[in-house]
Amino acid sequence: MNKRRLIFRKARDGRVSEATVAEKKKKAAHKKPRFQHKVLVSILVPVVVFCIVTNLTIGALFGHELMMKKVDTERGYLSVIYSYLEDAKNNLDTLALYAEGSLAVRDAMKNSSLESVRAKRYALDAQEKLATALSASPVERYVDNMFLINRAGVKIVVTSGTGVVLTDQILESPLFEKAEKGRNAVAEITESVVDKGERKLSYLYPLDMEQNSFLYIEVSDRMITDLLAPYADAAEIVIQSTDTGDAWYSSPEMEEHIKDRSITSRYYEEKTEFMPFSLSVAVLIDAGIYSMENRYVFWVLLTTVILVICMGLAVSRLISRRITQPLGRLSSHINYLAETKLLTVDETIEKGEDEVAEIGREFNHLVRRINHLIEQQREMYEQKQKLSMDALQAQINPHFLYNTLDSVRWMAVIQNADNIANTVMSLENLLRNMAKGSGDKVTLREELSLVQDYVNLQQVRYMEVFDYICEVPEEYLDYLIVKMTMQPIIENAIVHGIEPTGTYGVIRVYARAEGGALYISIEDNGIGMDGTEIREILKAKKNKNSMSGIGVTNVDERLKLIYGPDYGLIFEGEEGKFTGVTIHIPMETGKEESDV
Repeated sequence: MNKRRLIFRKARDGRVSEATVAEKKKKAAHKKPRFQHKVLVSILVPVVVFCIVTNLTIGALFGHELMMKKVDTERGYLSVIYSYLEDAKNNLDTLALYAEGSLAVRDAMKNSSLESVRAKRYALDAQEKLATALSASPVERYVDNMFLINRAGVKIVVTSGTGVVLTDQILESPLFEKAEKGRNAVAEITESVVDKGERKLSYLYPLDMEQNSFLYIEVSDRMITDLLAPYADAAEIVIQSTDTGDAWYSSPEMEEHIKDRSITSRYYEEKTEFMPFSLSVAVLIDAGIYSMENRYVFWVLLTTVILVICMGLAVSRLISRRITQPLGRLSSHINYLAETKLLTVDETIEKGEDEVAEIGREFNHLVRRINHLIEQQREMYEQKQKLSMDALQAQINPHFLYNTLDSVRWMAVIQNADNIANTVMSLENLLRNMAKGSGDKVTLREELSLVQDYVNLQQVRYMEVFDYICEVPEEYLDYLIVKMTMQPIIENAIVHGIEPTGTYGVIRVYARAEGGALYISIEDNGIGMDGTEIREILKAKKNKNSMSGIGVTNVDERLKLIYGPDYGLIFEGEEGKFTGVTIHIPMETGKEESDV
């Protein structure tokens, strides 16, 4: 305790001594002779004048360079916005091409009414598939209304919450006049056929050569306002419809600048047009920095230097160095960015509280914002690649078919047993279900039937070295599950769990419900796996010797894609004891869909 007090006392004495020295220095400064004051004033006055002129000159020259880079940056904004609009157009085209290529949509659009049960079933199937495709599209949150219509009067509403509108009202849209001139998609800003009085981006795509059926989409103008929101403080940008004249501004000040004709002489406009949406994108650039007087700044600087260089060289050099060093760091950093094409942040240009430091902070903020936009664009591209459902659709692997048929052949040669018919029937049922694709939802009863057929075939192949026990309660069998979800997991349990043991094993399936979710567990008492082994097996998304070619990782990705990131597969296991995989999905039935 005494040692601590001694240290505190020394620190306090040190602070007192420092304060005393500073106070003495301040008092000594007030005792300087008056002549010295006059000398200092006589030297500092021209130096101050020189520094002011130099600062203005450097500021003007630097402002010119910065303005040039700002112009390039704002021109880049146009390119980024054009790219976003192009992505939006591609996403709408992707939905249209999906609808055009969908067999369910074609079957639904062939009908002249929805009165028959068959027509309603086709309509529901088309509605479900397009709703799924829309939910996976990046433009889903901006699509207010989406219809499938034909000229016979059939209308299928894809989006939820859409108001009541007649097919004739949609056919009266001006887009149909443009669609008759060609088979390509047409889009423009028009009045909504559903929400009267609101202007929306309407998109029309003919689904057949005769133009009897169409996909009609209305996109909210929030897509444009959200696109302009990041530029509210960075640039003055306007997006305008070339057909109707409707305009959206990056900020309220931008709208005032457009309407205030008295300041247009200080601005010039960079403009680009996005013809697929009949939109023009323009950025308003302040040209005030390019005044003719700036050409004479260099001569004024030279004249001032000649007049004052002999009177205040030392002081002026010190002051100018303190002023120009931050500018030099900022200029060097800007040149470095221009030469290397790398958008990096330099913290040293933000040091200080003056205008140069403020420019440095704003410049670094601009660099961070551009990097953020580039990263967003990259993430959108990666997301679009990951959401491709084609990669998750699988087909029967011929290796599995060859192995099964080989087992049937040897049974016929060796045993001449009656169970060959059962084996062939299981194979036939399995192939029939597989031919329908793996992207639909079926009841748990149907999924377990498919699994049973697969287990029957595998028990023949592996000479009944394992037993299959299904303990799923009857009350859960009518809930929906994505087809071909359980088969890859059962196959994984046989190949990686039971077969390597060389002994008889058991695969058990049971289910439980909790909190509105369904948990279907598949366990085997094979060799067991720890976390590292599970991750190694999950790295391979496909196995050429598997039945469907769908890996367990593909199953997990497909469940997350359809139900959301909170659902999917849950893995657990212990080496030498067991391996378990739990399917976590929401509890849903087909009753709601059948009532549509």
